[in-house]
Amino acid sequence: MTIEKQLAAVGCFLLSGCMTLAGTPTAFSSCSVDQVWDTAIVTLGDFQLQTDDKTAGVLETKWVEVASTTRAGVLEREVNKERVRYAVEVKPEGRGAAATVLQLREEWSPMGARSRQWRAIPGHASEEEALAAAITRHLKEKGC
Repeated sequence: MTIEKQLAAVGCFLLSGCMTLAGTPTAFSSCSVDQVWDTAIVTLGDFQLQTDDKTAGVLETKWVEVASTTRAGVLEREVNKERVRYAVEVKPEGRGAAATVLQLREEWSPMGARSRQWRAIPGHASEEEALAAAITRHLKEKGC
């Protein structure tokens, strides 16, 4: 799936609320939507926000380059790159609110047929879960 298609799917998920991502890490809280929203922004503090649409309940970060988990070619050179960004949807849930976390991840390599292009790869579930857990932890510190 190309990154454009991946982002379009995320856009539909986040903006329309017509689709859910089963198994996507979610921080549930008895706090208000405003409190969960503010906490999600604080928790994403290491990332620069690209989208901050409170009406739609959508937070998206800009791409951040991270260490690559793969090597290039037969000699396994360390020339590959990876980058991540997060999308967080904050919405009412029962008497509280929920923040659903999705990580988008891409890789780049100077080798191969599609060299020098960013390609979508699966996000790291453990990093999504860690962000959702951090949001939950900060909310519990607020007494929610």
